[in-house]
Amino acid sequence: MKIRALTRIVSGCTWKVQRQLLFNFALGGARAVRAFERRRKQGRPFFPAFTMISLTNRCNLQCRGCWVEQTKPAQALSVEQLNGVVTTARRYGSNFFGILGGEPLLHDGLFEFMAAHPWAYFQLFSNGVGMTREVAEKLAAMGNVTPLISIEGLENESRRRRGRDDVFARALAGVDEAVRAGLFVGVSASITRSNFAELVSDDYLDFLIEHGVHYIWYYIYRPAGRVPEPENALSAEQIVELRRFIVDRRQTAKILIIDAYWDHLGRALCPAATGLSHHISPGGAIEFCPPVQFCSGRLDEHGGNLEALFQQPGLLPALREYVSGRTRGCILLKDPAGLAAFMREQGAEDSSCRDALAELAALPQLPGHDHAEPLLPEKSWAYRLAKKYYFFGFGAYG
Repeated sequence: MKIRALTRIVSGCTWKVQRQLLFNFALGGARAVRAFERRRKQGRPFFPAFTMISLTNRCNLQCRGCWVEQTKPAQALSVEQLNGVVTTARRYGSNFFGILGGEPLLHDGLFEFMAAHPWAYFQLFSNGVGMTREVAEKLAAMGNVTPLISIEGLENESRRRRGRDDVFARALAGVDEAVRAGLFVGVSASITRSNFAELVSDDYLDFLIEHGVHYIWYYIYRPAGRVPEPENALSAEQIVELRRFIVDRRQTAKILIIDAYWDHLGRALCPAATGLSHHISPGGAIEFCPPVQFCSGRLDEHGGNLEALFQQPGLLPALREYVSGRTRGCILLKDPAGLAAFMREQGAEDSSCRDALAELAALPQLPGHDHAEPLLPEKSWAYRLAKKYYFFGFGAYG
């Protein structure tokens, strides 16, 4: 890891943002993982270390490959439910929450909710269109929020994926406002065949650095939703190339490079299969992960039943066992039809607001990140230690 990637945080972020990043995210997140590991080893009641929460299915875009179904009326979790979720998580030492949508900035109670929990840390997944100066300054005043702005390609690819001409420019403007406010700013990219060349490149990393971005989070595209585009999924060779690029650039780039697909030895994993994280939908459904939209229970009006939902026997523990027994990678890519059959056998509720079973059954098997060879271990000692001891220091695959 280049020291400059860290010094840019010190020089670019406000003191409050830096303090919350250190105490809430770094130290608090480490405690959450350790508590999670202890529960596993001691056979204590289950609760994930990290919780992903989709606040609403409202969005100002309609993107290809998106699994979020926009409904009328829109679905949204209440502030009371959100407070109940975070308060319950705190009892288990969990303080990190991924905040998704739809577009979470369209949730009317977003700022009230996050400001009520200064001990927590929130990663705000946004398309950036609504990241105005006023919004960025509100987030910076709280200090415990990192915006992760999605850029799915440069101008032409953003137009194709997002369905609007101005999305790339407005997302970039949102990045600039977040940087100007002194936030710890990330950019995410779901890597596809059509954006691979322009986003998995030194030129793109340099472009983000020039705009003051502190970290990039690379995702592997998983076809989902009404317009899944399986033909745009990565080939096996491209997945290996992506992994190699990440490992190599972590040693040299002046930007932090994040992934949640491989451990320190380069072995594939699925955070949901390990139980490290699960997802809550805008309708309150407790789900395996955001694109696997099935459940066996929903939040009550206060969000106070989350503990019982995570710990009840049935779908979630059975799905963790099912996935970890078949792949170290993504079950959506590995065997979507098998996943559909499993959901039928379990009598799982479809929480997608579409026909997710039919969508799964129609998807082909696609290459995933669980390739056997070559394993590409982390070369950077900092990332190697972080993955081994902070994020992936436990096993769920036997």
